[in-house]
Amino acid sequence: MASDLVRTVIEPIEWQQSAVLGSESVPVVQINEPTRDSNHCASQDPAIEEPGQDSLVKARYASTVLRVAQTADQHTAARLLSGLAHDFPCRSERVEIAELHFRAIDSFFELATALTNETGSRPHDLWKRAVNAATAWLQAVSGLQGLSR
Repeated sequence: MASDLVRTVIEPIEWQQSAVLGSESVPVVQINEPTRDSNHCASQDPAIEEPGQDSLVKARYASTVLRVAQTADQHTAARLLSGLAHDFPCRSERVEIAELHFRAIDSFFELATALTNETGSRPHDLWKRAVNAATAWLQAVSGLQGLSR
């Protein structure tokens, strides 16, 4: 999937470099970007035993970043929101929490895109949607944490 795409891009570059440098092989660094299908998440860390804990940390972080982004200039806010939009839930996350997480991601991405494309205006409705999505996600995860104690 992502590695196939990377290989598709890297192979022609390696071929061109080998043609220029002779037969010397150029080392290639593989970049693993997270995707919605990625199995990497903090819950694989032995210190974090359940996916709900990972999601709780991410939801709290997203809420904090949103508050900071609202006070930042448009370019900085767009970069902060874009970062949030690339942090996906674990595969082992509960379906209802993962859905809320993806809803929040979609709203972060939409807002970041709007902030990048618009000049001077701050799309109030998109900010409200992003804050509401993050709040719903955080409340759901916090509620689950309360039940497990």
